[in-house]
This record gives sequence, C-alpha cells and structure tokens, in this order.
Amino acid sequence: PSTAVSYQEWVAKFQSYALSKGKPDKVIQTAFAGVKENPDISDRPSKQPEFELPIWTYLDRVVSDDRVSRGQGKYLENKVLLAGIEHDYGVPPEVVMGIWGIETDFGNNFGTYNVFEALTNIGYAAERQAFACEQLLAALDMVASKNVAPWKMVGSWAGAMGHPQFLPSNYMTLAVDRDRSGTADLWDSVPDALASAANHLVDDGWRRGLPWGMEVKVPAKFPFEQAEIDIHYPISHWKSLGVTRTDGSALPDWTGNTMIFAPAGHTGPAFLASENFDVIRKYNNSIKYVLSVAHLGDRILGGRRIVGKWPVQEQPLSLDERKEVQALLLARGYDVGSVDGVLGLKSRKAARGFQKDLGWPQDGFINKALLEELRRRKSV
Repeated sequence: PSTAVSYQEWVAKFQSYALSKGKPDKVIQTAFAGVKENPDISDRPSKQPEFELPIWTYLDRVVSDDRVSRGQGKYLENKVLLAGIEHDYGVPPEVVMGIWGIETDFGNNFGTYNVFEALTNIGYAAERQAFACEQLLAALDMVASKNVAPWKMVGSWAGAMGHPQFLPSNYMTLAVDRDRSGTADLWDSVPDALASAANHLVDDGWRRGLPWGMEVKVPAKFPFEQAEIDIHYPISHWKSLGVTRTDGSALPDWTGNTMIFAPAGHTGPAFLASENFDVIRKYNNSIKYVLSVAHLGDRILGGRRIVGKWPVQEQPLSLDERKEVQALLLARGYDVGSVDGVLGLKSRKAARGFQKDLGWPQDGFINKALLEELRRRKSV
C-alpha cells in the first residue's frame, strides 16, 4: 500500500495484499467494512502523555489515590486468580495489577477505536507501513482462526486491545485461555486477560522471584553519569558507591545485573532496578510507564509513596523547546538521534556530554536551565 495517494486506496491495496497472503476474502470484506479515515490518529503519537508531561505530573495522574483504592478492591476480588497466575508464571500480583491499572484503568477504558480502522490509519497517515501491515494480517488471523468477531476488536488508537492492551500479533502468540472457554477473550474475561499479561512478561524474560526494583538513597558524590537504563552493574557495585535503601539500610543481594536511574535528575528521587524492570519496559518502552506500573502495583499491595522530592518547580519544556534542545546539542556535535522532541536515551547521553563540559552533574536531565545554557553558548 506504500504508493497509495488516499486512505481509501491504501485500504483497497492492503486488502489485495492480504488476499495474496492467503487471508480469506470473506474475512477481509467483513473486517474492513465501514472503516474510515481518521486524521486524529496520525496526530496522536507526538501528543502522548509519556512525552508531554513531567514524570511527577504523570505519576500523580496515573497513580492517584483513587486508582490505588480501586485497585485494592480489584485485587481483593481477584486474589485467588492472581495467586494462581503467580504460581504458574512467576509474575507477582503487584506487577499484574500495575499493568492492568495503567493500561486500561482495570478495564474501564479499553479505547474506542476499531482495530482495523486504527491500524489502516496508522499505515496510511502515520506512514508506519511495516507495523500496520504486520498487525493487520495478525488481526485478520484473529478473526479467521481464533473466532474473534471484528466488531469486538476495539482498543486504542495504536491498535492495542482489551484489558492488557495486546497488539494483534501479541494476541496470536501470547493470549491465554485461562478460563478454558475455548478462546482467549481479552475483553470480557479477566482471567484470560491477566494470565495473558503475565505470559507476555514471561515471554520477554521475566525472572521468577526477582523484584522490579526499589527507591534508593544515593550519596552526595554519586556519579550520575552511571545512572542510566543502559548501564548495568552487579548490586555489589552500587553498594561500594554508598547506595542504600531510603532508610539507610543495606541494599538487598539481588542476582544478575542492576541499574540506577534518576528520571528527574540529581535533585529528584533515585531508583534501583533489576532485570525485571527491563522486562516490563519491553511491554512499553517508556521509563515513565514502567515506573508507574511498578509504583501503582506496590501501592495496591500496601507499599508506600515515593520518598524523594520531585523538582516540581521545574517548568516542562514544550515540544518546540525539546526539539530546540536536540537541535542545539546536535549543532555542538552530540548525537541526539532524531530531532523529534522525544527526549530518549540518545538525547540524555548528549545532554550528559554537554553537562560534563559545563562541570555540571551528569544526570542527563533536560530542563530550562540546560536549554538556556545551550542558547547562551550558541550566541557567544
């Protein structure tokens, strides 16, 4: 469909492509009946809260006291189910509850987009051809071989569906028929949905018995250039640097590699994370998302609030300002990846390089002060 000049032509070309891949014509015609162009979908990626909001605002929204309270009620309703899932998959109830709460507010918000309409718009208007075609073929397989009705396949603008927000390809390989009804139902069966979420994590490498992580206290002279999601050390390394639990006691003796991250820079809270944190990140590759899943789950099971103080006085950068930071860093020779306003790993590493030149703590935190310094040095 890559040469299509209109949405309708894209859909028609994809239907021909799907037919050439052996998908039943009747299924194709039924699935795409009534799909329409939706400009809102192509504009959504740049406006996601994971990109727009400071992490403290994001956490306040998605780990609200109300959501924690309702999550505790949902946990009690499903305590036996969750214990069985932990026994079979090794994923603890708090992680499953965290994913359920963040993804769909415990089933209160699946999204309102038909998956075929969402994915065709992503393929055409957002120009994500390969992703859209792969997922649309899997969605047709859901109808043809899994007996899922097209009208039932409702979810997010990005094509994710049901309680755990599975993409069609995830459904085909990872969905679980926990209640043994004969088909995995991610919309109307909580057992199927929660077991499927756990199965997804196991498939991504979940390690049984290993916590996701914890908030920690770092010493005054902690080397923040080491606080990044792609820098891993045995826990003994962090102990040698003087990192402790928030109450000052010794860190636990977890196995495997660990990392420390400080998502609001050296003045905000710091967290120690295990390899299972990276597993949750495969579910959604956003530090804000993973921390919200982990923190919500902990709170539901009786854990405390984050102790460290967020730098709430910091004013968030606009999309144009985030792009400006990236462009100015790029002009100074730092690799930021794309100048897209998404302040990911490459942008943080570039910021660390500039902070090192300035003699600032190398925490990779991109804020107004960093932008103003970049502007000042540009004019010198």
